[in-house]
Amino acid sequence: MKKIFIISCILFVLSSCDSFLKEYSQDLARVETIGDLDELLLGSAYYPIGYKYIASYTLYTVGEPYNQYVHFMSDELKQNEETSYGSNGIFETVFGYYTWQRQVGINLKGTSVGTENTDWKKTYNYINATNMILSELDEVTIHDDEEESTKMRVEGECHFLRALYYFTLVNLYADPYVPSKAASTPGVPLKLTSYVEDKEYQNNSVAEIYEQVLKDLNRAIECLSQTTRKSIYRADITAAYLLTARVYLYMQDYPNARKYAQLVLDRNDNLTDLNLFAGTDNVFTSENPEVIFSMGGHFLSYNIYGDDRYDEEYPFYVSDDLIAAFEENDLRKSLYISEGGYGYYYKKIYWGRKHYGSSCSVSDNFLFRTSEAYLILAEACAFDNEEGLARQYIEQLQAKRFATVPAVTQSGNALIDLIREERQRELCLEGHRWFDLRRYTVCEKYPWSKTIRHLYTDFSSQDWSPERTRVFELEPNDKAYTLAFPKEVLDFQNTLNTNNRPERLPVEESNY
Repeated sequence: MKKIFIISCILFVLSSCDSFLKEYSQDLARVETIGDLDELLLGSAYYPIGYKYIASYTLYTVGEPYNQYVHFMSDELKQNEETSYGSNGIFETVFGYYTWQRQVGINLKGTSVGTENTDWKKTYNYINATNMILSELDEVTIHDDEEESTKMRVEGECHFLRALYYFTLVNLYADPYVPSKAASTPGVPLKLTSYVEDKEYQNNSVAEIYEQVLKDLNRAIECLSQTTRKSIYRADITAAYLLTARVYLYMQDYPNARKYAQLVLDRNDNLTDLNLFAGTDNVFTSENPEVIFSMGGHFLSYNIYGDDRYDEEYPFYVSDDLIAAFEENDLRKSLYISEGGYGYYYKKIYWGRKHYGSSCSVSDNFLFRTSEAYLILAEACAFDNEEGLARQYIEQLQAKRFATVPAVTQSGNALIDLIREERQRELCLEGHRWFDLRRYTVCEKYPWSKTIRHLYTDFSSQDWSPERTRVFELEPNDKAYTLAFPKEVLDFQNTLNTNNRPERLPVEESNY
């Protein structure tokens, strides 16, 4: 009976529904033990592992991608402008994101709009799973101390996941957090109950979403402090500390960002010394002591390199911006990215190699590492008038990343620039860059933004040869840093406010 319930709930979560806030309708009486809820948590609230790979000239897919588009909106990747051979439809899938269109589901020719709410709906389904589990925790009978500990862990993981999902949504579909404006800035709908509510949902403010995220994280920390870590694929108190530090950093609350980042390092201050790394791929694995938590898959790797494909067939490469960010004696230049040979027209190309192939055991989107805690501490200290400490944290990180460690002497805006450059290098291809670019635009003391240019080439459907190249630009402080709500959501919930993400036309165009 237990297994039937678990399977039916998972199928419900992943099924199509008219409303992204549709509630559960399962017979909850079938939950009999805390073990049932623990299984439901793992199967319905955590995003599953997934990836693509090629074997014997056949493409295999495990799981489904989730929020992969954050990689394509930033300045980390560029399209292969020489050929689309072997691209397996990724160009069409990411076109609207890669070129910052108002309607991200728009096709290459601009004649139709496809599905836009896939990941939005998945995220709310996972949120609803946590809501349901939390509502049922007090209904199960606890028989001993071990079950009480499991109950506490399940509650803590639920609160952590709900915080992570809402934090992700508000940083995709709402303007960046500005302390003086957050209370009046429209956010995303907030739903915390597992039962049906007869009402039209409205946007909660950005401040309300952040308040709930912190409330969930506080409870997660309280619960997880009383339990033991199960695996890196399940949240623990260290992961909760790191997410809390990240949230406060985005809020520009630097004392609290420092507090929680230090709590991370009090528990785990490991940094991998790349001078001693003897491997060639996947520096960060599930066994690496620097890895705190991982959830989901690594579909990006298939789109920027592949074991069994020719160099010129990769749909995307590492961008010139990211390549230029690394200095010559930076060991990450050969371990995080790599020279991959030449394309059709003898242009040097670079791959990302952080999540290499089907053997990779961590995510490219929800990967928590200790190096982020060092970077948060450095940034928060620099903004909190503790520049000496900020330099120390950067020096500690660079000592493990450079063959010859550079001297850190910067101060003021130059020190902040260095820390931002270190984040670009250290956290590249892990899903951070888009969110960092957003929050830098509203930094109260040292705001920063840049022009990002993406070239997009259309190809012949007959021989995959290039036909036309269009150049799109994301301007400094562009409104396109915030996604418009998916069209399916607005069609169903017309009471919701949406942002005014502008239409995006090419600034240059050329035919072959």
